[in-house]
Amino acid sequence: MMAPSYKELFRENEELRAKVAELTEENHTLRAIIAELEQEVAHLREELVKLKEENEQLQAQLKGHSPLVVKPPRTGEPKKPGRKQGHPGSARPIPSKVDEEQELTLDRCPDCGSPLSGPQEERVRYVEDLLPPRLHVTRTRYRIKRYWCPHCRKLVERKPSDVLPGPQLGIRAMSYVVYLREELRLPVNLVQRYLERAGLKVSSGEIEGICTAVAEHLRPIYEGYLRELQEGEAANLDETGMRIEGENHWLWAGATKDPEQEQETVLFHHDERRSSAVAEELLGEEFDGVVGCDFFNAYNPLSGRKQRCWAHLLRETSKLKERGEEGSYLHQRLKGLWERASSWVEHQQGRAPPALREWLAQRWEGELLRLSRRDWQDSGCRRIAKRLAKHWGELFTFVRHPGVEGTNNSVERALRPYVVKRKISGGHRSWAGARKHAILMSVLETCRRRGEDFWGLIEGVLREAVASAS
Repeated sequence: MMAPSYKELFRENEELRAKVAELTEENHTLRAIIAELEQEVAHLREELVKLKEENEQLQAQLKGHSPLVVKPPRTGEPKKPGRKQGHPGSARPIPSKVDEEQELTLDRCPDCGSPLSGPQEERVRYVEDLLPPRLHVTRTRYRIKRYWCPHCRKLVERKPSDVLPGPQLGIRAMSYVVYLREELRLPVNLVQRYLERAGLKVSSGEIEGICTAVAEHLRPIYEGYLRELQEGEAANLDETGMRIEGENHWLWAGATKDPEQEQETVLFHHDERRSSAVAEELLGEEFDGVVGCDFFNAYNPLSGRKQRCWAHLLRETSKLKERGEEGSYLHQRLKGLWERASSWVEHQQGRAPPALREWLAQRWEGELLRLSRRDWQDSGCRRIAKRLAKHWGELFTFVRHPGVEGTNNSVERALRPYVVKRKISGGHRSWAGARKHAILMSVLETCRRRGEDFWGLIEGVLREAVASAS
């Protein structure tokens, strides 16, 4: 047998060196994972000690009482209100600015009527109160001088700076009408009544026309929200029914959050369809983030990563507790998995290395698979088991990717006010009105989440429109 050549030995040596380097790197990764797990175990042990102590205290309190009595009856004198002795008190701070000062004097005693001498001492008291807002209607007549331009060969004039071309209502009045209609959600007749008390009569058609005009001026902002949704690292989607022209259609909502600027964006869209095509249009062809959604089939065809909503899953399994031990067991197992995973993500706050995140996600996904393969006798449990078998790889995406939410609550909270509004109004009379309200609702909800002034933003946009038209 021939001895290996120098080149063969050299190649084998290089392969062994590469293998050693790979194993060394893997060893470092595993050591980091072990260190993180040791910290987690230490943290859980501390929690266990605290829970044991709390349990012993509760057992001591319950001793001698009926099992139904959780809180023992109060004995002795009731506690005095306020903070404990030795702790600094807490009271409303003294106003930094005083708008009005009054001096209160007396000539006679308010109890017996006897005449009084000069004041012996002085006591100071601060009071903060509210004055009812009063709207002041201003009516301006512009005398606009028109001039002949020999170059343009036409009459030219200076445009007013506080009104759009055409309307008789000024920018502040238009902004206030939209504020009353959208943010305060007043019906048209109450908007009319409120403005009439201030001395301004506005017809119902004029109110709707103002909202339509403002929505058109806000359309560029709305389109910017759509781009932010499509470019976000994660986007949550949801939909709810909405009647338009007397027929059942759908209001879609999308929400995303910029992790760097810590600002949220919410976008609403009305559509005749409740299909994956709408979701694909909202997210765009180049979306490569994580889609947060519930278990509705329309989200299944979407390409890319998904995070299915744990709140939807646990709400359904909580109903199984009443069906027997199997349902209660399944709910408790899933609830425990969610609590462990969400607590770990909150505790780590994005500091954990990707290898550890991947390892934990696979570990918890394995528990989901084992639950899905059990021989469930209850039909409801079998239905949930099929869902777990289908979506087990889409429930711990929030563990793998920092910044992704484990639930779809952010977009559901955005839809809730308009579900209430739907019950009152019944929907929209036209598609033009539905699209108008989608723009106004998107700007309003995004302003609310960013802490911006909706009324002020509208006024600023209208002033820019006046400036550009002048």
